[in-house]
Amino acid sequence: MSNLRVEEGHDSFRKPLRTPSQVSYDACMRKNLGPLGQIGYVVSDLEEAAMEWVEKTGIGPWYVAEHVPLDYFRHRGAQSDVEIGIATAFTGSLEIELIVQHNDSPSDYNDALSRAESGVHHVCFFPQDYDRALASLLAEDLEILQEGAIHGIRFIYLVDPANGVIEMADLPDDARRRRDLRMAEAAEWDGSDPIRGR
Repeated sequence: MSNLRVEEGHDSFRKPLRTPSQVSYDACMRKNLGPLGQIGYVVSDLEEAAMEWVEKTGIGPWYVAEHVPLDYFRHRGAQSDVEIGIATAFTGSLEIELIVQHNDSPSDYNDALSRAESGVHHVCFFPQDYDRALASLLAEDLEILQEGAIHGIRFIYLVDPANGVIEMADLPDDARRRRDLRMAEAAEWDGSDPIRGR
């Protein structure tokens, strides 16, 4: 999967996946962040992109929410009324996330599309201690790009000049259990019903 390259097709397939080994942090940061949990792409159509992943990689099933309610969202420190949709699926313990933005409010999702970027948008971690992990990244002078919350779950994107965009999310125990259930489901998936509601 990490060497996948497709010349034609959906935007999330036009560049090779950046592998976890290319994201290097010191021992303290690795301890605070925990293992890589997610790789995210910005796409123009969730179901189309998800089906292309199914057809080209066999990864699925995909859980799609065309409209995700945000508690708040700030881009570069300013409030922004973004409207987004999300699709997710697992390959092993790694979650693939697809994000679409439905309006023109300021965000790096829109910026990524305007920059014509088609590879990985971000890598995401789910640290056990969100505030400690965030402090460790800010101590390395990473810039806060955007942040928000979904159903009370905080998330933040930071810019690492060497490695690109890093996201963190503050997952509660019930969300972690749901991830475990989705991982197990993906491991046993028989290819049926590839697109499902979140």
